[in-house]
Amino acid sequence: MEANVETKREFVIPGDYIGVAEEFLPGDGAYEENGKIYATMVGNLDLDMSRRSASVISRTNVLPQLKEGDIVYGEIVSVKPQMVYVDLLALEGHADKKLSANTKARIYVSQTDKKYVKTISTEFRNGDIVRARVVDTQGDSIRLSTAEDSLGVIRAVCGVCKRTLENKDGNLEGNLECKYCGSKETRKTADDYLKAKL
Repeated sequence: MEANVETKREFVIPGDYIGVAEEFLPGDGAYEENGKIYATMVGNLDLDMSRRSASVISRTNVLPQLKEGDIVYGEIVSVKPQMVYVDLLALEGHADKKLSANTKARIYVSQTDKKYVKTISTEFRNGDIVRARVVDTQGDSIRLSTAEDSLGVIRAVCGVCKRTLENKDGNLEGNLECKYCGSKETRKTADDYLKAKL
């Protein structure tokens, strides 16, 4: 008689906490740090309870082209004086599917927030995961906006130690702190910072 295999699946992004090393061994797309298992890539979490392993399975099935108004998730990969470059990860509501076309995007300083933003580097940093709205799909790069309260950084990476920053005050001002090294940083955070699910 075959053993009953129980598998738990959910969508994860880089840095998502998966479980503890005492419970699971890190498999493909996962790593262990200080006894905790984290995702290293975008995909579906595969927790195999019978084998006690945690892996991330990359997305499948291709989506149609992005259009203006779509909500997307991406990772900040480069910060310039007036814009940031974003590698798109997923389309909201279709997190288990690959984007079919151009996966490079930009957020210009003027599209960052409703209020005036002098320096975009105070709003985004490399490695941050953002939720943004597509405002233009023409040309060689998709343009995004985070000017709504529900849009912005959903997970920020500490500029010093590269760990996830916490919103200690629970406010929407984007004042974040690293519980490991004590670094205090600001971001243009989404209203559900660290609670967002793709």
